[in-house]
Amino acid sequence: MTNLASAQPLPAPLLSVDFDELARGHLPPGVAIHTQFRAPDVVPGIIGSAWRTDGFSSYAQAALPLDPNAGFSLSLWVTLESFPSDLEVPVKELSPSSFAQQAQGDAGFDLHVDTFGRWGFRIATSAGVLRVSAPRSFPLRRWVHLVASVDPASGVVSLYQDGALIGTATGKAGMSLRLAPVPLKLATPAVEARILDFKVNRLNGAFDLVEVYPAALSAPQLASLPGPGTAPDAEPSLVVPASRFAADALRPRVHAMPAANWTNEPHGLVRVGQAWHLFYQRTPNGPFKTQMHWGHMVSRDLVTWEHLPDALWPELQTADSGFDMKGIWSGHVITDGGKAFAFYTSVNHGERLSASNPGVSMAVSEDADLRDWRKLGPVLNTQGIRDFRDPFLWKQGDTWHMIVGAALETGGGLQYYVLRRGEKGARWQPQRFSDTAYRLLDIGSEIWEMPVFEQLTDQVWVLVVNPVGGKVSKYGEPPTRTVYWTGEWVDGRFKPFFRTPQNLDLLPGHLAPTVGRAADGQLRAIGIIDERRSPAAQLRAGWAHTFSLPRVWKLLPDRRTVGQAPAPELQALRGEPLLASAPLALGPRPRLVGDGMHAYELLIDLDDEAASAGPVVVDLMASADGREFTRLRFDPAEGSVAVDKSQSSLSADGEGPQRLQGGYAGQAFGPMRQLRIFVDGSAIEVFVNDAAAYAVRSYPSLPGSTQVRLSTLQPARARVQIWPLRPPG
Repeated sequence: MTNLASAQPLPAPLLSVDFDELARGHLPPGVAIHTQFRAPDVVPGIIGSAWRTDGFSSYAQAALPLDPNAGFSLSLWVTLESFPSDLEVPVKELSPSSFAQQAQGDAGFDLHVDTFGRWGFRIATSAGVLRVSAPRSFPLRRWVHLVASVDPASGVVSLYQDGALIGTATGKAGMSLRLAPVPLKLATPAVEARILDFKVNRLNGAFDLVEVYPAALSAPQLASLPGPGTAPDAEPSLVVPASRFAADALRPRVHAMPAANWTNEPHGLVRVGQAWHLFYQRTPNGPFKTQMHWGHMVSRDLVTWEHLPDALWPELQTADSGFDMKGIWSGHVITDGGKAFAFYTSVNHGERLSASNPGVSMAVSEDADLRDWRKLGPVLNTQGIRDFRDPFLWKQGDTWHMIVGAALETGGGLQYYVLRRGEKGARWQPQRFSDTAYRLLDIGSEIWEMPVFEQLTDQVWVLVVNPVGGKVSKYGEPPTRTVYWTGEWVDGRFKPFFRTPQNLDLLPGHLAPTVGRAADGQLRAIGIIDERRSPAAQLRAGWAHTFSLPRVWKLLPDRRTVGQAPAPELQALRGEPLLASAPLALGPRPRLVGDGMHAYELLIDLDDEAASAGPVVVDLMASADGREFTRLRFDPAEGSVAVDKSQSSLSADGEGPQRLQGGYAGQAFGPMRQLRIFVDGSAIEVFVNDAAAYAVRSYPSLPGSTQVRLSTLQPARARVQIWPLRPPG
């Protein structure tokens, strides 16, 4: 649309909203904006400001009196970050969302879009329900001008995109409109889909210049509708404003995580040139899990991350089916021949043992920034096994290998494939991965997820998996956690050094790490620190889960144990130290060593005297009155670590377990002499001797629960340092 003058002036609009008042802290006249956050999000618009929706809680409404015999024209500008979420159901059962609707039951009108980007307009009339379907999927991440025009006199309904007529529907000349006695609503559907307390099919994007005119507009009038001659870049309008979470003390600030909403496992950590790319499970439209996308972020230092558009999302290949229409689940990204290849678990609504449900599918990116991906389709399916997911690949010589987490008849295990080239092209051929039966390695799970197989030294490899289901559960025994085996890779077989898997972390709470090799030759790993609070609390927060800080993986001197240390890149987060390096006197009475910080690194060095003074107790996230604190306990003599969250919060949002305890193998990790503790919002990550690690979540409810206190059973002295953490630059 343009701003050219017209010989036919526009009639006075029934509704005109430009959202510029939001920038001044006021709602547009006559419009109510609903959001669970403190104020509506404001972003750059087509002209002035626009309203940014959050995808699940926000919508706008206004009274719109229409004449059933006069018709109307609805004009608006919108940019979508993603298509709306929905339940994971077949196409005929979907509940599309709406750009704008004034609908109730069979009455009214709806300018709608579904989870696969199919969109159009429908309106109820005396001649029946008229529908106009757009011929192509709705464009993402750019400003789009939409006009729906209804002319009862001619019986014609027209739909325009960016000034071009894209479809019409014809009823009967002189028909009347069957209107609905409800307000006009933006960014929310007439029929909502729900998962628990979550409304999952609202819109995630930005709106501007909403106009409704009391007649069908002529072509010259359409050409003079408000708006720029050329739409501006939409990317600034899709940024989540910092104001949305500014008051959320529990949201991490220096951990990598999406700008909002749900995340799950990271995967595909890959270094291309000087840039690290991290792909991850994502629901872009709310803090709930459905129809997963692959999110994408990039960093040059592993601590400062830039959010990029989603790499992959569910799509249709035919009118009602697609090999990944139910979700883009976890996988791996590799580079080869100047290209990047994504291998992922693709799920649809076909028969489980069909050609691709579930399956491993492949996509390729040929641009240097890995922004644009082209799907190549399924390459493997579950034929012959109960279930599988989460491929991981590596290359030896000229040969590519792939393992996939599997559900076997005996429980969790792996499927292993080697890419063989023949006269009919390259094919993934199944092979035997280990000489040891999986039933001897498993811990009673149903399936292994997120496998990793990496070389630690010339002779030693590590196999890392996440057993789930069966006897394994998030809050049960054994708990869901990452385990590993070290061993040798000889003649195409993995020979583990031991059958009983070792826990990667001392305590459960950190899961599903993805790994990449840094320029120094060492492995970097980033996992997920999952939520331990209720779905209702996640809904109120507007986000769920965070990634771990990057870690270094190394083989310890015993040649059997995997050690974990904070990545050296994390030192760039440190501000000026708040404590002198002189030893502090500690004893049974807790000593206050820090207060008022939500993100910091605490370093405690213990000499032999301090290590023999009984357990070291660190109270984090503590209130001055003692009503809230999260207690970490380190016992060098006993060789144990523990976390007590029984008094961590006065709210009822936290989920168990409240107490965790684990052994510390001094013969592998060395005598317990150094404690490095990172606190960031609700995330706590602990490293002992830069060799052993664990991560937990804690959710204090009092604003002043920021104190750090230390104590020992017997008087002792320890060197203590604290650095506030903040993103560099």
